Amino acid sequence: VLKEKHRYAGDLLNDRFYVWLDRWFLVLQIPLGLALYWYGEAAGIHGGGVGLVLWAIPLRLAVVYHVTWLVNSATHAFGYRNFNSPDLSRNCWWVAVLSFGEGWHNNHHFFPGSARQGFFKGEIDLTYYALRMLSFIGLVKDLRPVPSWVKDKASS
Repeated sequence: VLKEKHRYAGDLLNDRFYVWLDRWFLVLQIPLGLALYWYGEAAGIHGGGVGLVLWAIPLRLAVVYHVTWLVNSATHAFGYRNFNSPDLSRNCWWVAVLSFGEGWHNNHHFFPGSARQGFFKGEIDLTYYALRMLSFIGLVKDLRPVPSWVKDKASS
């Protein structure tokens, strides 16, 4: 499993900051929760600090995790295929809407090295647009584009 992690995310595993964030993720929710509680109470937000904490931490995590799991289940059952990849992956527009572009799963399975998952016109990929913006300001480096030969392989 570690070999696979290094293959797909070696740059992240070699970055001490991201390793630290991954290790301390749950502990970091405590100061976040305290700050949200304080802000909710101080600003007089409807529901107060407790409401803000519940919306911002457990509900957000539940939604994000369920959408992630949806990508790996629904896109293997519903949608269309641009590429004849050796699996059952599909591109599903409604999953792409919920996941900001991750629903173009057949594209991803055919060429997993690309930062972009929406390869063709109409396949909107908000995650890729955010990565391009971060690349423009220097926070992301070496975005891999979709090679020109990938489009030639469509529906082959």
